[in-house]
Amino acid sequence: MSTVPAMFFDCVDRAPQRVLAHIPQPDGEGWRWEPVTLAEIESEVSGLARRLAALGVEPGCPVAIIADTSHLWAACDLAILCLGGITVGLYPTLTGEQLASQLAHSGAEILIVQDQAVLDVLGDRLEELFDLRHTYCLTAGAAAPQLFPARPDVAFLRQQAAALRPEQIATYVYTSGTTGRPKAVVLSHRNFVANVAASQEALPAQPGDRMVIYLPLAHSLQRFAQYRGLVEEGEGWYAPGLDALPQTIAAARPTVLPVVPRVLEKIVAKAERTAAARGPISAGMLRWSLAVGRAVCRHRIQGSAIPRRLALQHALAARLVYPKIRARLGGELRLIVSGGAALSVDVAMWFEAIGIAVREGWGLTETCAPATLNRLDAFRQGSLGTAMPGVEVVVSEQGELLVRGPGVFSGYLNDPTATAAAFTADGFFRTGDLGTIDSDGFVILTGRSKEIIVTAGGKNVAPVPIEQRLVGGLFETAVVIGDARPYLTALLVPEEDGLAALAAAEGWGGGFAEWSRQAAVQARAEQAVARANASLARYQTIKQFVVLSGPLTVLRGELTATLKLRRAAIAERYAVEIAAMYG
Repeated sequence: MSTVPAMFFDCVDRAPQRVLAHIPQPDGEGWRWEPVTLAEIESEVSGLARRLAALGVEPGCPVAIIADTSHLWAACDLAILCLGGITVGLYPTLTGEQLASQLAHSGAEILIVQDQAVLDVLGDRLEELFDLRHTYCLTAGAAAPQLFPARPDVAFLRQQAAALRPEQIATYVYTSGTTGRPKAVVLSHRNFVANVAASQEALPAQPGDRMVIYLPLAHSLQRFAQYRGLVEEGEGWYAPGLDALPQTIAAARPTVLPVVPRVLEKIVAKAERTAAARGPISAGMLRWSLAVGRAVCRHRIQGSAIPRRLALQHALAARLVYPKIRARLGGELRLIVSGGAALSVDVAMWFEAIGIAVREGWGLTETCAPATLNRLDAFRQGSLGTAMPGVEVVVSEQGELLVRGPGVFSGYLNDPTATAAAFTADGFFRTGDLGTIDSDGFVILTGRSKEIIVTAGGKNVAPVPIEQRLVGGLFETAVVIGDARPYLTALLVPEEDGLAALAAAEGWGGGFAEWSRQAAVQARAEQAVARANASLARYQTIKQFVVLSGPLTVLRGELTATLKLRRAAIAERYAVEIAAMYG
């Protein structure tokens, strides 16, 4: 199978009536999910391909999609790829100026948007996009015509896809731009097919696995997971949105859950908050059961015998506590795969303790998602795993992780200077991530070169490990500041639901801003900083902090679509608060 459509057609031919996806439909105030078979999806894709071909989509034609994650996004993507076109996925959360810039840079000839809201964001900028020939909408009621499939023609679809070559470009994926201007990463069919095959070998799935699809399809991680789903005997359940993720999980009862770390942190915070709200006995039982579970995990990882008393305690916790927590995650979750950002060991061990395996991987847009993975039977918490089959990972003299393999991109679109700078003379991609590789081949991330803080005293500090120590309990996000400064400071962000629960318990009036200034919140912040500082070297300690008066958001550009920090935007927005900490 040399192309993404070839993987799809092979899946269809093996079991055309197998359910591949479940599509959300409004049902009163909630949702219901309708199953869709492979044959039905092939028919829908063929109709979309006929429509897009009539609009001029042909090999090499860039087609942009600005829409929320849905089966229609995925179907349009497959139709574009079958025609030899290039899918350009853009985040709906970007500003009109950012969207117009990326549309112009990609040379998009066809634009598919979610709804009128996206058109409103773009406004008159569409008139300045000289390459753009057609704009269509996925929903009714917009100024642009709705994109309807033409009469399905599977023979036409397969004939078009048969002409594809592995080296043809499949997509342009814009980097998140956490440390600079986003660049368009050029990824081929070969990149995706190679990574799908390698990941299957490294972390195989089980027949009947169920997975929730909710991450942005404009991101390489969710796109990779979507394509891998084409070759598995499993089912994908589309979440109507992040706010409906709990309901989707309850309906899907997933067995495998790909996540970014922030999602796991929120699950942990909610579970602990729920236990605390039920009283000290419930909170104490949760703490006890987690301590028991972690102790058992450590014995299993080390290969040592579990003491009899601990085994009895674990059996009790497994009967009274763990099933209740797992039930909130559907009851059948066996594996969590984390990527997109560094995962705290404490968070990973929280899930391991209740009987759910957590395996972290690492990769970038430029590596077509994963380059390393922790295996089910060969893993090390706190590491990024070992290189996938066919992938080489080495450490440069400067401590930078370098990657070479069939999943690595060919270059940045229309940017030969950045492309040349991205590779070593012997073809390794310079990831910009700093790390080490131990004697067993496990990769340990120590920081990102562009995020490294250099204090006024010349000390190099990686902020992420410190931020991971600061979060937990009431605080869901921490941002360490200190570049060219005499000491480190931190911005702390309370978890919104947790803060609201505390406000209700204490009888505080107002909202997030007023609650964040309460003495009890400040006291908890002091405790979090003191706890973190106790395990840090002197030059790494936090000397001052500010509790922010509102959450960080994607819409304001403080977070990427996959919930990573946009440090420059945060520093600019909170410049006054930061300056006060150095006053």
